[in-house]
Amino acid sequence: MMSFKSKEITALLAVLALAGTGTVHAETPVYTLKGITVTANRQAERLQDVPANVQVVTEKDIQKRNVQNTAQAISMVTGVSASQSVEGTVNLRGYSSKNILVLVDGQAMNTAWNGDVDWNMIPVENIRKIEVVSGGQSALYGGRAVGGVINIMTKTQKQEGLHGSTTVSYGSHGTVNQGYALNGKKDKVSFGAFYNSHITNGWKDYYATASHFSKTPEGVVSGYETDAEGNPIIGSRGKKYVMSENYGFHIGYDFNEDQRLTYKFTRANYDWEYKDSESYARKADGSTSWRETLIGTNGSEYTYSPSSFLGTRGWRAYNMHSLTYNDQKNKIHAHIGMTDYFKDGYTSPAASVDPEKNFDGGGSKTSYPSKSWDFDFNKRWKLGTHTLLAGFALGQDKFSEKSYTSISDWKSWNSRVTPKYVTIDKKTGKKTYGDQSLGGKDKTFAVYVQDKWQFAPKWTAYIGGRYDHYKKYDGYAQYLGEEKNSFAFDSYSKFSPKISLDYAFNDNTNAYVSYGKSFNPPILYQVYRYSNSTRGTYRPNPDLDPETTDTWELGLKKKFGTKTELHADVFYAKTDDYIKLNKEDSSAYFYENAGDAKTHGFEISLTQHHSDAWSSYVNYTWQTGKIEGEKNYDIPRHLLHLGTTYSKNPWTVNLDGMFISDRTEAGEESGHFKARDAYFLMNLSTNYQFNKNFGLQFAVNNLFDREYYDEDISNNHYYIGDGRTYTLTARYSF
Repeated sequence: MMSFKSKEITALLAVLALAGTGTVHAETPVYTLKGITVTANRQAERLQDVPANVQVVTEKDIQKRNVQNTAQAISMVTGVSASQSVEGTVNLRGYSSKNILVLVDGQAMNTAWNGDVDWNMIPVENIRKIEVVSGGQSALYGGRAVGGVINIMTKTQKQEGLHGSTTVSYGSHGTVNQGYALNGKKDKVSFGAFYNSHITNGWKDYYATASHFSKTPEGVVSGYETDAEGNPIIGSRGKKYVMSENYGFHIGYDFNEDQRLTYKFTRANYDWEYKDSESYARKADGSTSWRETLIGTNGSEYTYSPSSFLGTRGWRAYNMHSLTYNDQKNKIHAHIGMTDYFKDGYTSPAASVDPEKNFDGGGSKTSYPSKSWDFDFNKRWKLGTHTLLAGFALGQDKFSEKSYTSISDWKSWNSRVTPKYVTIDKKTGKKTYGDQSLGGKDKTFAVYVQDKWQFAPKWTAYIGGRYDHYKKYDGYAQYLGEEKNSFAFDSYSKFSPKISLDYAFNDNTNAYVSYGKSFNPPILYQVYRYSNSTRGTYRPNPDLDPETTDTWELGLKKKFGTKTELHADVFYAKTDDYIKLNKEDSSAYFYENAGDAKTHGFEISLTQHHSDAWSSYVNYTWQTGKIEGEKNYDIPRHLLHLGTTYSKNPWTVNLDGMFISDRTEAGEESGHFKARDAYFLMNLSTNYQFNKNFGLQFAVNNLFDREYYDEDISNNHYYIGDGRTYTLTARYSF
């Protein structure tokens, strides 16, 4: 069963209870017309003046729209599509998390193992502000910043005194969210602690399907429905139970009004399991069949067992450390941090588990912990019409993977392991592979420079670049009982230039054009993945080259008086040496640099303040892409976000909607499981503020109870979209 770390949690809650509760409010809304300060170019600038599509989500926006996880918060902005599943993946201009650099307080969150980001492990209740920068940003941020940068800033205390908050919500599917925060400042010392938890038991993940078949010789029949590819659905994994928790603290010291040192620590845990699995297959007498061999219409066989319907049990946990020094007087910034995914993996049931005994039994286990650390230092100078930024960065990633083919209890992470060695059949000479370990490392050294040059009263140029030296090394793979395979190291250097021009017609109108070259180093998983199993063979490719992407963008930012704000841009990106998973034969896979990939489109966003109490927004993205000349079906052609908010004390009502066009591949039948048809979701929330400290919110998601299917791009799992759900939230602050 899932459980909290009781001693740690109890101690933290005791502190919070004794101190009281409250929050640090950031009152600036997403679409303010007063000029938001952002740090997209590693220096504080007005949002209006930045020559890029930069969008901001604040704490207030998260609260008023009943946001339940960080992926949902990011999906508010133009050009972003986020899956509505419990996993919550994010796609920005056609790029997944593997191609987007995600920072929390300056610390990278992309895992060293596969470059992905688990959004459930970033506590949304502790977010102060999110900056989303679209387009290639490698000139300042290095690899992974091909699609853009998502910079998440958490809460700190700048005012004297003690402040805190308590947030508790209950909703459909037994979903419970809790958030507690305490922040304080006295003289030169600031401090804070937080705890957040999320539990839900309502998600259906995906069905089990089989190849085309008619029946077994014994007359077993199945497949009451089919998926989009025509395969019969033979069962369901049931409900997905999820528990996530986050807790941590920060402490800061002000040497003077300009110099500040801050340390932050976050611990995150994320567990999942499936319950109430079902088999739709029936024997001749009508009883449930959990174990049979189905005969396909083409004569092929498909064997299923209880394990086909159970899914996996998963565990993930990380510690994040971040130490930051800021000197506003001397324009110096330094950051060092580490993200340690010390637990990351899953267990799977064996085919022999007994459905009559709660599916107890043995199984297998795969563990792939990873660790990343980085250091960044930069300084700015003001020299006449030039503002120079120069810095250097260091970083290292490492991962290890262990696969155990035999564990005593598939429901337990700490289950006893029975070692399985490689065996060879004496008659046939065929190998049977057992336990495996593999891993690898990479490291980066980089220097970067940027010149913000105001060469004319209305013209500003940003000219810069970054030189990265990248090395992958210590790659290995070994099966128990065989010699270790060591892979040769490789290294390369990349220069990422960028130039942007901004023309300020006046204080309310800016036009910009930019070009940049970005690179994305191969993920360690792509380089060193190696396995031989019944599921297929994966061959390593340590010779993979990085992807390089050229990005062009043309944009306009316009304010009409004090009530209307418009932003529009067009973009084009071309990637060379695109990394793709290919088939060597019917069962062997490997990653290789294969051809090119292209994306292009345009974005437009409009915000209207009708009155002091009423505002509305709409943003639309048209985009398309190809990989080696073939359509990229993962990119929705049309994205539409729209909403309106009415706020007049004590009531606030918010209505917002999201449309995602279809991403159904050729040959798939619409309206079936796995068919990613177009869908439109509308959400409604209303808040009543009893006083400045206490408020209640009632929210309805998927207001029209839309039925839809979708896919988590990060793990290629299809899921059934959630229907109409309800959430009641109480917030208290002081």
